[in-house]
Amino acid sequence: MGRLVGADEGAGSAERTEESGRANALARDITAIKIGDCLLGYKAVQRRMRGGRWNHFRGRMREIEKLIRHRHGEIVPEADDALIYLEVIASLAFVEFKEGFVEVVLGWAARWVPWAGKAAIEEIIYERTKVRFSPLSADALGHALHLSYAERCALDIRTVGAFDVPKAKRAKLQRAKRRQREQSRKEQQRRAAGAVPRADYLANSLSQSRPWEALGISRRTWERRGRPMPELEAIPEGGSIPLAA
Repeated sequence: MGRLVGADEGAGSAERTEESGRANALARDITAIKIGDCLLGYKAVQRRMRGGRWNHFRGRMREIEKLIRHRHGEIVPEADDALIYLEVIASLAFVEFKEGFVEVVLGWAARWVPWAGKAAIEEIIYERTKVRFSPLSADALGHALHLSYAERCALDIRTVGAFDVPKAKRAKLQRAKRRQREQSRKEQQRRAAGAVPRADYLANSLSQSRPWEALGISRRTWERRGRPMPELEAIPEGGSIPLAA
């Protein structure tokens, strides 16, 4: 159990604990400790802050790791093209951390490609430092990882492009999906409000039932006579009921 502090001390330190907690993405709630109406003091309860700035590098890295798990499992198996994942991470880390990217790459390699030799990892790191490197675009990442549009949608990957569908077409498909979702949402709202589906409406509409034909008159005459509806039992099979003018 956390240390209890006095009421005055707890009230005065609430602001300070909030500021210190924010520095490392943590916050502290000051909770009153009571027995009945008797205030014993305050307790600082630490919690992780929600929200915060989304980091593009970490977001991309997590999506690449999701792709690895989907394709290979918990580690990348040893293969001729297996180090492409490490090359991509090194490229992203170099742009994000500059000279500090080496430790990030080494740590990531130890987790996901533990079989990779030190010489191979150092060569990838050296390649990133000897040339002027610009950030990879989403489509460039998609081509490097050979990520298809179908695989991208199935895994809900958003920061990496697709090698088989360019960005402009992806945006067009996304707008079409958004319109379809909006139409479905509005359709559900109309059904909840009691609206009749269009197919049912047309099936029961006058243009479909055409009651004037069953009475043997024109629609204009039928409307002039007050739109009478024929009695079903009075209509002979295959025939009509003429009305006197």
